[in-house]
Amino acid sequence: MRAAVIILAFAMTTMLAGCGQSTPGPQGPQGPKGDTGPSGAPGPQGLVGPAGPQGLQGPPGPVGASSLFRLVRAPCTNSAECQVTCRDDEVVVTAYCGTKRATASYLTDQTVSCGINPDTTGGPLVVVCAK
Repeated sequence: MRAAVIILAFAMTTMLAGCGQSTPGPQGPQGPKGDTGPSGAPGPQGLVGPAGPQGLQGPPGPVGASSLFRLVRAPCTNSAECQVTCRDDEVVVTAYCGTKRATASYLTDQTVSCGINPDTTGGPLVVVCAK
């Protein structure tokens, strides 16, 4: 009996498999164009392009603060050389004597010295003159 059921199931499966699809018919005409879909996400960043040519030189800028100050050093090897006078359009801002930064003597608004008997081994007289 079991063999008859298995044979019957096999026969039915074979018959049903033969009832498959028929050959397709000819393709129909193309349909109307659909609506545009939403935009996709932006792509990755591209590579950096080559540098462009150098531009023309611009006009000179305004006079800066650094051109308003001038640093002057006097060697102070004797008392005559240990005095500094700023230019006519300048004044002394600050000054010191030698590496120990001893106090300088302000003779006028434009002239500074390290005194009558300066230390000639202590370094130069350093003066900042400003316009």
